[in-house]
Amino acid sequence: MRLLGPASDLPPHVRLSRDEQEAVILYEAARQGVQATFLAAIRIAENGGVGREFGILSVPAPTYEEQADVAARSVRNSLLRYVSSHHDQWPFDPHDHYTAEFIYFIASTWAPRGAENDPTHLNVNWPRNVGDVYRASGLER
Repeated sequence: MRLLGPASDLPPHVRLSRDEQEAVILYEAARQGVQATFLAAIRIAENGGVGREFGILSVPAPTYEEQADVAARSVRNSLLRYVSSHHDQWPFDPHDHYTAEFIYFIASTWAPRGAENDPTHLNVNWPRNVGDVYRASGLER
């Protein structure tokens, strides 16, 4: 299973190979009970360098493994918050894919609009970018 696309798509400063990154994503997704394809979509959309691979800035996570761990836990926690606050909605569509509403929900905390660390307002693109990657190339399967 290819989650991250061609190795040539990786930033040149990344320490782990694509296969190593995918193994970490699969492990953390399984450990936290989230979709590996969604975690991979975040990785691709964020495209961060060492210590920022998943865009985790709120807590110290200097390694790829720590970035993936915090990202997977954040997705899991967002799922739990979504279910508890949206009693009439489920975060999955009939095909067991995360819904666009859930992706926008997680974006509100992951990449909030108007955040101090987003002076060029790129966070407005986060839900669309992650959603596009998540749906692209059959990743959501």
